[in-house]
Amino acid sequence: MTSRERLLRTLRREKTDRVPIAPFLYYNNVYEMFRYKPRIDNFYDPEDFDPIQKFVDYCDHFGFDVLHTLGTVWGAYTLNKSGQDWDVRVTFEASEDEGREIIAIRTPGGDLRQRKEYRRSSTYLIVSAIEEHLIKTKRDFEILARYAPPLDNIDCRLVGRAAAAIGNKGLVVAQTHGAFNVLNQFRKLEDVMTDAVEDTGFYRAMMEYFVNWQHKQNLKQIQAGADAIEITGNMATSAVGPRFFEKYVLDYENFLAKGVHEAGAFTVYHNCGDAAKIMHLYNRMDIDVWGYLTPPPFGDVDLDQALCIMRPDMVLRGNIDQVEFMNKATTAEVRNRVKEVLLKVKPRGNWTLSTTDFFFDGTPYENIRAFAEAGREFGAA
Repeated sequence: MTSRERLLRTLRREKTDRVPIAPFLYYNNVYEMFRYKPRIDNFYDPEDFDPIQKFVDYCDHFGFDVLHTLGTVWGAYTLNKSGQDWDVRVTFEASEDEGREIIAIRTPGGDLRQRKEYRRSSTYLIVSAIEEHLIKTKRDFEILARYAPPLDNIDCRLVGRAAAAIGNKGLVVAQTHGAFNVLNQFRKLEDVMTDAVEDTGFYRAMMEYFVNWQHKQNLKQIQAGADAIEITGNMATSAVGPRFFEKYVLDYENFLAKGVHEAGAFTVYHNCGDAAKIMHLYNRMDIDVWGYLTPPPFGDVDLDQALCIMRPDMVLRGNIDQVEFMNKATTAEVRNRVKEVLLKVKPRGNWTLSTTDFFFDGTPYENIRAFAEAGREFGAA
C-alpha cells in the first residue's frame, strides 16, 4: 500500500495496513535537515533552494507518510498588489534577523495601512506578527470591501509544485484559515471579539465578507492540486469559549468545511491549543480530521476524554508533545509514548500518528526516528 493510498483510505474511514505516520511539519524542519538558512525576505520560496521537493526528501528520510503542508498560498492575506482603484506602496526593511513591512494603500474612498514585523526565532524559522491592522474602523472595512482586488486573486504555484513532488507518497494539505482567523488577519483580535458582542451587525458583515473570500481561495487551491484544506481555527477556539464559538463562529467554519467537501477535497480542522471545553462542538462540523489534541502543559486535552467525546467517524491526529517531550525525552520514552497512544486509539481506528505541531529546531533526530519506528511497529494492523 502506498502512502497516498494509506492516507486516502484513512480519510475515507477505510481499513489500512497500518496507522499513517504523518507529523505536522513546517519549513524549519526542511531547512534544518539541509542546513539552509532562510532569509527574512524570502522564507517561503527561496530562489536558491527548493523546500517543496526537499519536504518530500525529509519525509523519505524518516519514512513518514507525506502530508505536504508547504503546498500553500502563504501570501493569501497580504493585499500588497495594486489594482483598479487600489494603489499599493510596500516598504520592506530587513536585517539578517529582523524585518518590517509597511503596506500603504490608496483608494478613491480613503487610505489603509498595515505594519507587519518579522523576526528569526531560531536559525531556521522566521515568524511574523501584524502589529497594525488594515481595518481599524468601520470605514476601513467599507473601503476594503469596495475596492480590494478580486477575492481569488492568488498565486497557487506552490500548491501545484507540491502535487507534482509527492507522486504516490502522500497528499497535499493546503494551509488556510477559518473565517474568524481570517478576520484577525485584518483586525485586532480584541476588537473582533468586542465587535461580535457590541456591534453584531458589523461583525457579521465582516465575517460574511471574509468567509466568502476564504471559500473562493479554497476552491482555487483545490483546483491547483490540494487534496485537503487545513482550516486553522486556533484563535476561534483557544481564544474564546464554547458559547462564543457556537453563537459567533461555528456556522462560518462549517460553511468553509462544506465548501471544501463539495469541491471534492478533505477538510482538516487545526487547533493546536486548548480544546477541552469546546471539542464537543467539532462533532457538529463537516470536517474529516481534527488535529492536534494538545495535552498539558501546552494544551488541555485529555486523550481518554477526547476518545469518549469525539464522534467515532472523525479522524484524529496528534497528542504527542513536540515542544518539550520530543526535545528532552530519551528514545525509549518516545517509543513508549507512541506505543501508549497507539494501543489506546487502535480499537477506535481513524487515527493518524502526529505530534501536536511542527518539530522545533534542534529536536534530536534519534527521537524523530524512534517516533517513526514505533509508529510502524505498534501501528500495524
